[in-house]
Amino acid sequence: MNELSDVLQHIHDNASALESLLISEAASLKLANSAEQIEAIAIQKMDLVQTLDQLALRRRQLLEESSSAAQHSSAPDWQETLAILSRCQMLNNQTGADIAVQARYKQRALEILGSSAHGDTPLYSAKGAAQYAAPKQALGKA
Repeated sequence: MNELSDVLQHIHDNASALESLLISEAASLKLANSAEQIEAIAIQKMDLVQTLDQLALRRRQLLEESSSAAQHSSAPDWQETLAILSRCQMLNNQTGADIAVQARYKQRALEILGSSAHGDTPLYSAKGAAQYAAPKQALGKA
């Protein structure tokens, strides 16, 4: 049972570290910090998730060997760990949604910049009528 307690404590510690890291990641994205910093956070996040996966596997193995599985699942510390992991999932989903919105925004900006060179971007007159700018042509050659 001692190894199971150790594994549960490691899961709790890593889940708490992951939650802190996800909060840092969200803040870095909102502040538009450097890509290197965001990449470093992503690497740390992947390492923590991999560690949590390994610990969860070991936990399952220990529970199969033990007769106190029911007692373990109702333990207050385990419930707290599950709550932390639930918050991690919500934070990660929100960060993913924020990244998707930023990507769409940047893609649209690139489309606008790219199509303005071809005259596809509508301009509006003082009366609100759409006008498409024709490509500029040189008046003459020197």
